[in-house]
Amino acid sequence: MVMRIGFDAKRALNNTTGLGNYARWLLNALQAQYPQHEYFLYSPKAKSELEARFIGAHQLILPETLKAKLWPAYWRSVNLSDEWHYQKLSLFHGLSNEIPLHSHRQKTPTVVTIHDLIFLKHQAQYSFFDRQLYTLKTEYACRYAAKIIAISEETKQDIIDFYKVPEHKIEVIYPAVDASFAVQSPSVVSQVKQHYALPQKYILNVGSFFARKNQHTLIEAFSMIKDKVEEDLVLVGKSGNTLLELRKIIYDQKLTERVKILTSVSNEDLPAVYSGASLLAYPSLYEGFGMPVLEAQQCGVPVVATHSGAIAEVAGPHSLVIPPTSVEEIAEKMLMVLTNSTLQEKMRAEGLAFSANFSLQSMAAKTMQLYQSIM
Repeated sequence: MVMRIGFDAKRALNNTTGLGNYARWLLNALQAQYPQHEYFLYSPKAKSELEARFIGAHQLILPETLKAKLWPAYWRSVNLSDEWHYQKLSLFHGLSNEIPLHSHRQKTPTVVTIHDLIFLKHQAQYSFFDRQLYTLKTEYACRYAAKIIAISEETKQDIIDFYKVPEHKIEVIYPAVDASFAVQSPSVVSQVKQHYALPQKYILNVGSFFARKNQHTLIEAFSMIKDKVEEDLVLVGKSGNTLLELRKIIYDQKLTERVKILTSVSNEDLPAVYSGASLLAYPSLYEGFGMPVLEAQQCGVPVVATHSGAIAEVAGPHSLVIPPTSVEEIAEKMLMVLTNSTLQEKMRAEGLAFSANFSLQSMAAKTMQLYQSIM
């Protein structure tokens, strides 16, 4: 049976990282493996350079009426289900924690992907208004979606705990990353290092600059071992409210020559930045998944990561796990890896093998099986 599947594609068509990457990679994997189905991408707006990253055939649905163009957010969050009548959808998938608020009035079944409940578990990161809005949307999606995709066992348990959703309604389908995240050639790594003025050897941390990312603890741990290793510390991210605080910590601890912050690394260059690192250090306090851990492993980089949230699920048994608040243990584990070449090579090889469990083909196949089970 040919299905007509609709997607909330706002993130896919407008966000260059995070939820945008997840949506694009899933949609492209579905279109590559199941081209017989029809795919409809709904978004209040679209960046042409991001739409160009899609493969296969799809139909882009943008606001058309004057009212929808004036209030595109309302069109997406409330009135979008009215569009389904015209496209005669078989199913609709909300790719980022929400489905339109009138979905329950339609006969078209819905699926929602819940990435995390950070707005409930780390409330200080969000304004009061944002917390209320995200709570409303997520609670509605959990109640009315026919099936919920959780991106980790951790997120699945959070959904059960916070929203009392029956376990049978939730399916864990791990995300995957694009095939471009792979070990890069020395020449490519050298060019990217030169472009971003990266040190020859470095410890890498990738993530937005928020308190739960715990970069301040990582900097403190690095200061304990800086005289024992050749590596500098490189922090890569694009946004967040702790960036100025981190810069002050670096200055106060006289680490300006050893710690570098990059806020403009492109997605295209990121695999080479990973590949050039001696180690990924990821002491985040909570993640719904921990995508940088998987990206690093696919690029052949050893990982030292916290056991908090879902990170341990993607880090695997070969990575070194740390309590996120212990500066001494973070420093100890980083030093252990950086001073033991045999351990480094073992972690690289086992990380590459483990990361194969998170394939685009598997993500797409499990998602399509879920669609078919609903139909």
